[in-house]
Amino acid sequence: MQDHNLVEHLHAEQFLFRPRSFEYFKTDNGSVSEFEEPPTETIRALEADLDEWFAKKRRGKHSKVYVFPKEDYTWFLVRHGKPYARESVIEAGKSASQYFRPEKFDVIVYNPALGEIRMNAETKGEKELYRAKFGQHFFGSSDFFNGKSKFILDPLRDVGADSLLCDDINGMDWVRLKEFQISHYGTHKEIEIRKAEDVFAALEARGRGIPNAGRLTKASFLIKFTDSKSPRTVTLYSGNRAQFKRDDDAEIIEQWMTNRGFIVTDSENAGE
Repeated sequence: MQDHNLVEHLHAEQFLFRPRSFEYFKTDNGSVSEFEEPPTETIRALEADLDEWFAKKRRGKHSKVYVFPKEDYTWFLVRHGKPYARESVIEAGKSASQYFRPEKFDVIVYNPALGEIRMNAETKGEKELYRAKFGQHFFGSSDFFNGKSKFILDPLRDVGADSLLCDDINGMDWVRLKEFQISHYGTHKEIEIRKAEDVFAALEARGRGIPNAGRLTKASFLIKFTDSKSPRTVTLYSGNRAQFKRDDDAEIIEQWMTNRGFIVTDSENAGE
């Protein structure tokens, strides 16, 4: 308890693994230079820029950025305030009001091998803030993370059940498709949803496959991880958003998605 900063750091670390939904932003700047832990002055400059934005959005100042270097990733935790809230309380037996600023923790994870960040934040404005400011302060450009789409679901339609193979992935035993969503857009903005314990098995039993019409926009998978008795659900959205039951599944899931073609490659981006 004699080291206040250490206690604060350890307390903040508990919020790292709570988020379950992430959006991904990748750079298209070609090769990515080796990433080193940012010095204190860089973190303070980043906090100052974040404070300016938070203050304009009625979230107050005093944001704080914690850095947690891991083996293959660097994790950042951003503590900041939310707009003032009012809560009814009882004081001395009478009703009263208490005004306070709630505390919020956002998570940003940088993958140096891909030049990519994934983040969990509440609003679109906060996500854009982190995308721009982390790129500016760590790589010299607010547009370093260009925000291009990461996930595509076409392999489900193109390859079928073989798109779920995972024999080449350490830590995964099997994968099943439990739901997919197709958006038809148009005047009526029709959305088609199919669910089953095993979608491909259900479709095969009726001699059918995934319809060719419309765009696959969402898919949920049931994945049996080797380290767990019970399977866990992973949901991908066409674009750059993914939901996990546990964030420490991310590395295994990303390797599987890469091998099966669910992640947009640089060559595919270049051809757009």
